[in-house]
Parts: sequence; structure tokens; C-alpha cells
Amino acid sequence: MAKRGYPDHQPRIPPGWRLATVEKWPINTMHGPGLRPTDWHFKTSGQVRKPLSLPYDEFVQLPHITKKFDHHCIDGWSYLGNEWTGVDMNTIIEMTRPNEGVKYVHVEGENEYSATLPLGQELMLAFKRNGEALPRAGGWPVRLVAPGEFGYKSVKWVQEVRFITEWEEDFWNKKLIGWGEPPIDPALNPWNVNNEERKAGLRKLFTHLLEEKRREKLERMRKSGEIPA
Repeated sequence: MAKRGYPDHQPRIPPGWRLATVEKWPINTMHGPGLRPTDWHFKTSGQVRKPLSLPYDEFVQLPHITKKFDHHCIDGWSYLGNEWTGVDMNTIIEMTRPNEGVKYVHVEGENEYSATLPLGQELMLAFKRNGEALPRAGGWPVRLVAPGEFGYKSVKWVQEVRFITEWEEDFWNKKLIGWGEPPIDPALNPWNVNNEERKAGLRKLFTHLLEEKRREKLERMRKSGEIPA
């Protein structure tokens, strides 16, 4: 049964998620560094034959594509049909020529935020959303778009893509969740509802997040005097 008045969209969003709009796109994290286009360079590093270092005006002149992808935030909201414009990660792979044995890309942004993803997964380094340059809070000058992943993998303010042979902890695993290894196989699609390992991993993740929110709420109530300290 369709819920929340979105019968056409319900199959595309997780149960209980809410829909966001361009005007009400939630911003749940830092609002971005004080960069100017002349300050920013895109770099590749790690196990590559040809490291790249491109200023903003050269990066946006690379061959680019425009595609529509849904965006799903782990905080419980979705924005459907985003039109992203940017450079396909395969273009970067062809230019930087990873060494044999590379299995992952480690995408690094400002404020130590990062995400590790399998080499070959569909990824875009986007500089426009819905035909407009990204807002600073939305990741300007460049953010990662990772279709099929929750939004925490879509690194904002991308600075560098490092090509690696072994899984490396990213910001989410290291700082927010504390799992030393990926909680689930990173090559699996989170929307494959038939995959029991992925479902078990997501249940573990949601349980952790709900427990954190419960503790935070209790702490706020104690500080406000609503409940005894």
C-alpha cells in the first residue's frame, strides 16, 4: 500500500522516507569551505601511472555527461530525479591509468571527509545539479555522486581521488560508526532487496543510528530538566 501520499514514488524510496524538493533540500553537514575557483585543484594519486592535477577551469572542460539519479539520505529523506552534470569516473580512470591490482577508489573531500568505493562502480564527479552550479553547501565546486548508495558516500568538496589495492577505512566507518572493516561487501547494491547480507548490514546501521539519536535525545532532555539528570 502506498503511504504518505506518494503512490507514484513509494517504490523508489525506502519505507518511511520523506521526499525533499529543490527548495527544501536538507543540509545536515558542514556548509563548505571558503574556496575560490582559483584555489581548487582536482588531483589523483596512489597506484596510478599518470597522476592528475587539474585546476577548476580545466576540470569542467573535461568530457562530461548529464544523468538523472535519485538521492537517498541515511537521515530518512529522498530527492528523486536529480539531474547531475559532471565527469564520469571512467574518464578519470582512463586519464590517470591505475596500476594492476587496484580495486578501490578513496575519494577525499574537505574536513577529512572521505568515501571508499569499488573501482568500476558507476560514479560521477558532478559540478552541476539540475542545470545549475552546485551551491557551496551542496558540495561546490565538485561532489561525488554514487548512484545506488546512500548520500553519506557522496563526498562533497572533492579534492582528490586516490587509487588503492586494499579496502581503506573512510570517514563514515572510522569517525561515525567505528567499524574497522566495511560492515557489508561494498560491491553490493544497497537496493538489492534480495541480498540478505546487505539487508543485515543496513539493519545494523539503522540500529546504531537510532540508538545514537535516542542517547542524544535523552541527554538533551536531561540538560533541559525534562527528566532527572
